[in-house]
Amino acid sequence: MEIWEKETLRAAQKNGANFVVFFFTPMCGSCQIASRLVDVVLEADGIHPDVAKVDLNYVPDIAQHLEITSVPALVKFKSGQPVDLSYKLHDATTIYEFLYSE
Repeated sequence: MEIWEKETLRAAQKNGANFVVFFFTPMCGSCQIASRLVDVVLEADGIHPDVAKVDLNYVPDIAQHLEITSVPALVKFKSGQPVDLSYKLHDATTIYEFLYSE
């Protein structure tokens, strides 16, 4: 997963892109495990949705707007707008279902 800065996230939203953001903080142990699980899901499948990582510490205004209450979190964007949020990142199956559900 590529790490995005705030400007990259805002540009993707403005351009109306479809993507998923993995919100994390560097000192979060659960975030490190969930990040590895997301990577495993992406590597195991050839579809590869656009998934980026964003450090929540650098985007508090976006976190507040999206109502993110904890990390790790996955947020799905369709046409640049947030459409789904998940904190259920405890296993690869759950992550897969979130990433590939419509």
